Amino acid sequence: MTGRGVLLAGATGALGHAIAHDLAGAGYRVAVHAHRRAEAARALANELAGTGHLVVQADLADAGQADAAIGAVARAWGDLDHVVNAAWPTVPAAPVAETDDAAMDAGLRGYRAHAHLCRAAVPSLRRTRGSVVFLGGALSTRLHPGLGQFGAVKAAAATLTHVLALEEGTSGVRANVLSLGRIGVDAADDLAESDPVFAALDRIGDLRRVLPLPTPRDVASAVRWLISDESVAVTGQTITLAGGERV
Repeated sequence: MTGRGVLLAGATGALGHAIAHDLAGAGYRVAVHAHRRAEAARALANELAGTGHLVVQADLADAGQADAAIGAVARAWGDLDHVVNAAWPTVPAAPVAETDDAAMDAGLRGYRAHAHLCRAAVPSLRRTRGSVVFLGGALSTRLHPGLGQFGAVKAAAATLTHVLALEEGTSGVRANVLSLGRIGVDAADDLAESDPVFAALDRIGDLRRVLPLPTPRDVASAVRWLISDESVAVTGQTITLAGGERV
């Protein structure tokens, strides 16, 4: 049991839910973050093993709300040990020639949220020699028609994470990206079930994947390893979890 505290952004999604349960089961205190789904966040926090869990509601794309979220955790726990960012807005699929400001703004909100979260958390992480894990996407490097906006902003946030590792390494802060391909989630959470662009991408992936689809539990296990002392020498890295598919 670690007793360390983790702020989990985007905790109410399918991956966040699995990560929260995994970390709590390993003895971490979890600050369950949600933007709009406060009731779902409270329900999740109540389900978690152990004690000391929090619910944090904030629009992390707003700098003031990101600061307030970190402040709320600090008041409850003291300094934060780790940040895991599993939050990302829905970015509409569209060819580059048809991209509009709404699609760009959706993706840029995800980037801003990650940047604000990192900035707000760094002073605390320096004191705890903590870490950041960003759930990136294989579409940052695996190009596919119609998904340029999604891949571009994920790539921007991943680059920011790598630079954070470079800048803060002397303070003992680590920062890594877990780059996800197709994950075996329920149909209700699966974009391939509702978006023909993602469905086409999935058909290509089926031909290139050598292992079964990773599950949310696999993602959670990888996150837990990345924030643990077992990965103390790992920083500034992108680890791809895509069932062996080359991306």
